[in-house]
Amino acid sequence: MKKLIWTIAIFILFFIVFSLVTYQVDETQVALRSRFGKIVETNPDPGLYYKVPFIDKILIRDSRLQLYDIPAENILTTDKKRLEVDTYVLWRISEPKQFVETLRTLRSAVTRIDDVVYSLIRDKFANIYIVDIISERRRATLNNITNTAEETLSDYGIEIIDVDVKRTDLPKANAQAVFDRMKSERKKEANLIRAEGERAAQDIRARAQKDADIIKAEANKTAEELRGEGDAEALAIYAKSFSQDPEFYRFWRILTAYEKSFKSGSSIVMGKDMQFLKEFYGGSQELERRIQEKE
Repeated sequence: MKKLIWTIAIFILFFIVFSLVTYQVDETQVALRSRFGKIVETNPDPGLYYKVPFIDKILIRDSRLQLYDIPAENILTTDKKRLEVDTYVLWRISEPKQFVETLRTLRSAVTRIDDVVYSLIRDKFANIYIVDIISERRRATLNNITNTAEETLSDYGIEIIDVDVKRTDLPKANAQAVFDRMKSERKKEANLIRAEGERAAQDIRARAQKDADIIKAEANKTAEELRGEGDAEALAIYAKSFSQDPEFYRFWRILTAYEKSFKSGSSIVMGKDMQFLKEFYGGSQELERRIQEKE
């Protein structure tokens, strides 16, 4: 029994001594060993490390990416519009020794980040218009803010990953005025586009009408030329036919007139002394005789 007690006491003493001379670093942490207020070792990798008990002091800091949500603040833009901007910062400890020597705690780091980033946002946004802030065009300004903040805070062992805007709101007093102005500008642009479209449409219609008139004129000219040629050819045929047998040509013309005059439903007052009806009453006997003589 006495031996068991001694064994347990030795184990307890061993664990006490072991805990006094060692310390453990998690994979999400970085450890710094300081002696008499001076940092003598930095352990960024996870594992078990040794220390001098009662002399060395171990400082543990989080090495993961961290988010700091900056409280929303009012920003005055270059067009004298007040805008409420809610931003956030992604950051991490890049140089643990430098971080501890300059800021020591996360609270001090957050305060420093807030001062630097807010002042940059206020100054940069003051040089651009409100439409550039509430649109995607603000990305270029935010990249500039991120780079400038990175350069400033690198002296404190802090790396700034990104600065971005979560939300942008107009104060109620300015919102309606800004919306009205934006609506007026969009309406003006729409009217300008409509006017340009109408002018282009008129030009197209005028060119189309001009082309149509030219085509019609050329078609009429061609038709008149063809009609004249046809009439001339017909007259030549008529003249040739008339010259060969004038009496037969006259007879044929009278029969053609009869055909057009004596249509169904027509009424004609007939008389033997009418010259037009001479052939109808047998005035063609002389023609028939001449035809028989020729045969």
